[in-house]
Amino acid sequence: MHLSSDKKGHKMYAFIKVPNFLISLLFISLLTGCGGGSSTGSTTPPDNNQPPSQEKVTYDDIIHKYQVDRLKNEVYLFPANTPDNEKVELQALKQFDFIFTGHASTGTADEETRLTTDIIPGTYTHMLMYIGKDSDGLAYGIEMNVDANATLEVDENGVHIAGKSYVYCLGSDGNKKCPKDEYVWGLETYDFLWAKELSPALHDQVMKHKNELLSQVKTDLENKFPFQLPIGFNIDKKEIDLINDGRKNGADCTAYIVLLLEKTARVCMDNIYVDAAEMRDYYIHDPRGQSVYLPGKYNPVFPGQDLYLSDLLTTYGFSILNNPPRQTACSDKRKVVGIPVPDKILHSSSLIEPSS
Repeated sequence: MHLSSDKKGHKMYAFIKVPNFLISLLFISLLTGCGGGSSTGSTTPPDNNQPPSQEKVTYDDIIHKYQVDRLKNEVYLFPANTPDNEKVELQALKQFDFIFTGHASTGTADEETRLTTDIIPGTYTHMLMYIGKDSDGLAYGIEMNVDANATLEVDENGVHIAGKSYVYCLGSDGNKKCPKDEYVWGLETYDFLWAKELSPALHDQVMKHKNELLSQVKTDLENKFPFQLPIGFNIDKKEIDLINDGRKNGADCTAYIVLLLEKTARVCMDNIYVDAAEMRDYYIHDPRGQSVYLPGKYNPVFPGQDLYLSDLLTTYGFSILNNPPRQTACSDKRKVVGIPVPDKILHSSSLIEPSS
């Protein structure tokens, strides 16, 4: 595996180089970084959902002691922009709002990052969740990511890569910057960022279970809740399997947040999953999906030759298979098929634009 990370913490992405061309194609761009929003403005006053402790909550308390249950429920002015407008817009984020990020296919990112960006459908390919501020006004987000210097393991049980849940400093509303270390998330490493919040009814339900949610996040951080890829494979049968098996084996950045809301608040969002048919249609018919290919230098099957995933599914006869229906823990007891992806969540009817 080749893992690239700017030593200043500006970005990290994973691109797999193993003797299996399927694996190289099926990893989603995993990004972290350094820096925060800068703007002028004020936060909302404390409310009834504040943690009971009135003692000062510091960066060290959150990053190194995982005391996320002590974070303050205050608005964070998040610097966002869209693919259609590079101008920064400040979005007022409430606790447990979602942040979505993406790279432009024709942007400044290198070829490998663009390729991994296009692997899954949608403009936005990564997400995290805002979870509150410390006493100094620094904001924090929770996400899943791979570990630095992680190595890939392939065995009879599937594909594994070392990773876990992380809490990152996002920045502040003013001039205060996050300390320069590996636990700082880099807004400037993305071409576009946008935030959404749950609909009022769903957000109220989450807030009723705020203590359980933050307690679970704290436990996950302490126990290094593992990263799991949402894709499996069977070369002999020419099958690509979608994986959606709950929290028992870990989760990727999208599934972690989905499952966290399920487990702690019994909240499900509508229309957030991509199934096998949609994935196949994306690679074969969508112009962006049609552009996804394995560069020849990573292709051990046909060395030196580029291999498009559309050809893999047509000329070479591979199939994408759905996961068995998963029973959710949500209040309506729904079952789900497919894997959740950030762009589907961003456009879900269960989310709205952040309110001031």
